[in-house]
Amino acid sequence: DLKANTNFINLQSTWTESEEQIAAARRTYNSAVTDYNNAIMMFPGSMFAGMLNFQPVAVLATAEEERKNISAKDLFNS
Repeated sequence: DLKANTNFINLQSTWTESEEQIAAARRTYNSAVTDYNNAIMMFPGSMFAGMLNFQPVAVLATAEEERKNISAKDLFNS
């Protein structure tokens, strides 16, 4: 029982770390997209963007349903 508890704690820690890494990657991507969009909208970048047909890019947005807590128990029981 102690080993199972230790395994669960390790799983929970790994899960949390993975979620934090995904969130950090999303923030980094969105920051880069915002910088890009600003660059192609402001002079002189807008001149080059027009000539090269650069288009604005949408930031990553997570739907509310995707943000809700996920039950690991439900994942393994299906």
